[in-house]
Amino acid sequence: MSATRIQQLADEARHLLKGNPLMASTVSRQRVATRNLLKRRFQYGRTLAAASKLADCSVGVQALAGYFPGLADDGYARLLELSPAVAGSVSTDPYRSSVLAAWMGGLARSLEWQAGSPNEQIVRRYLRTDLIASDLELERQPARRLSCGIGLVRIESPAWSHVMQALLRQSMPDYPGTDDPITGDAELDRVADHLEKAFALIAELDVYGYQRLIACLHTLHVGVRREPSCSFSSSNELPGSAMIALSRERLRDGDHAATAAQLLHEAGHVLLGFYTTSAAASLPGEFRYISPYENDLQTLESILHTAYAIPWECAFRMACLSAEVDPEHRALKTAFIIAYAARQIPLIDIARKGIERLGGDVLLDLPDIAAIPSWSGRILFLVSQLLAEEPIVHRQAHLAERQRVLDRQAWNIGQVLLRGKEPIDPRMGQREIDDSGDNVCLWYDGRFHVITKAADHAMSKDYGRCAETTRVTAPSEMEAM
Repeated sequence: MSATRIQQLADEARHLLKGNPLMASTVSRQRVATRNLLKRRFQYGRTLAAASKLADCSVGVQALAGYFPGLADDGYARLLELSPAVAGSVSTDPYRSSVLAAWMGGLARSLEWQAGSPNEQIVRRYLRTDLIASDLELERQPARRLSCGIGLVRIESPAWSHVMQALLRQSMPDYPGTDDPITGDAELDRVADHLEKAFALIAELDVYGYQRLIACLHTLHVGVRREPSCSFSSSNELPGSAMIALSRERLRDGDHAATAAQLLHEAGHVLLGFYTTSAAASLPGEFRYISPYENDLQTLESILHTAYAIPWECAFRMACLSAEVDPEHRALKTAFIIAYAARQIPLIDIARKGIERLGGDVLLDLPDIAAIPSWSGRILFLVSQLLAEEPIVHRQAHLAERQRVLDRQAWNIGQVLLRGKEPIDPRMGQREIDDSGDNVCLWYDGRFHVITKAADHAMSKDYGRCAETTRVTAPSEMEAM
């Protein structure tokens, strides 16, 4: 691929980054943040009011309520009388604190578990003012702070309370390998330097993404892994934060572009989650959609997260290609982008179909999500242009992988149909289950599949397991039959 063509594609990718649907939102960031504050204030207030009815919990409730403007001084008992509020920045808004969200979530669950007759001793475990204060100190006085204002906190810190430690472990992805992240001072220094350069790259190539990134996040929980893979994750239960475990290999090689792209991926999850949870109308929670990335039934919101965050990451990686001078490294990064985006082919249409099914009230309240499939589709088209520039042998391999993605999607749909569920996928055509209930004939994306019911249906396993239970017949052969 010529340097001129690489530059053209990188420029097109930067142009697409400017059209990010949640960047030029008709619902301003301030309005979304304020709606988030009001919703959480009401939820937290109800939880505190329920806990305050227990005689030995009133002191702890008062202390916890003191962190939230409006809820202190028995404000949680007068929720309907509270005055309107305007949210501050992410770093000062207590309703976007990961620590306070973790403790309030634990308190709410402890009350729900014991509906009718809550045990005061159990409830008091989530009113430990000393542990809450210690956790907040770690969050508000981080081990390192980046120049953009985001704090770096050790993922694995013995100073974390049992509540935070449990939630952080739960929110981190499964690691391939056995090592836990290392978070010593030397590692923190290397991570901070690496992230400074990654953030600078984001500010250069995606200025709107950079602005949203620092407006959405106040804390990065960081560590270093011995294994070669890195992991990035986030959770709605830990608002305003993300978890990053960088590999020693990444820090040694200085691949700031990859880190920057993965940071924006997590920013996409945080931003979309913040947008949807702040809305008055909730997205439907039905598990009717099969994600080609998860290979299992998902909600529409989960589908939208994948259709939003991954194309954003791919577009940024493409914008960085022109700066990669090593031909071998550039070829590897190009191959990664094409392969990573391959599963977007069925997923974008699934997201579009899901949005079409939404009621008017939901779309009126969440107007910007309607643009996600078309924006993601434009990025996928640009990836196809990148594929067209590849050598013929590479193109054939990538096209074969794309077909394997579609065949695997058909297999997953077949497994779900054989278990009596009706997934939603616009590429799915006619299907018929045989009398035994163990086989289904299914048209998917113009190809005919005969799918046998798998014994355990471990859908998240490797794609290879579908080969034994799937037979594909071309349409012309089917007509001859």
